[in-house]
Amino acid sequence: MSSTLQRRLAAIVFTDLVDFSLLSGKDENKALEVIQKQNEIVSPLLKKFKGTLHKETGDGLVLTFQTVTDAVKFSINLQKATKDLPDLNLRIGIHEGEITFKENDILGDDVNITSRIEPFAAQGGIAISGKVQQNLLSLPEFETKYIGKPKLKGISQTITVYCITSQGLPETNIS
Repeated sequence: MSSTLQRRLAAIVFTDLVDFSLLSGKDENKALEVIQKQNEIVSPLLKKFKGTLHKETGDGLVLTFQTVTDAVKFSINLQKATKDLPDLNLRIGIHEGEITFKENDILGDDVNITSRIEPFAAQGGIAISGKVQQNLLSLPEFETKYIGKPKLKGISQTITVYCITSQGLPETNIS
């Protein structure tokens, strides 16, 4: 069994479609069109930034990248590409950590941390962990704002959360 498990450092990205459940409840066909449109936009961006799609979680995606910079650039490009599309409003969370690959799935505490960071992103925005923010400090094109150190459900370590404020991205309202 252990031969199929592999651990590796990765930049992890979680996406979530805002208010997708409401849309599904009102118009299931429209909801399916939104998912299809998201997939059409994500596919070439994944190729461009050398990412891997591991899982679709209904209206969300779980992806990994070899570098934090690729994960951030992918996420910014995805937000820009979906910005003006009706019903395709995303929140994105990014964290970096060691993960376990099992077949095409990824597991581990850092995967869970990423899923807990994503809700701190504004609609159309990107929330990142302190680890990701540290990687961006030497890259002036990325500006960030401190959000806080929230208690993340099921996570024992202290995680600092920031949002990316440059590139036309909306800032998280911390009130």
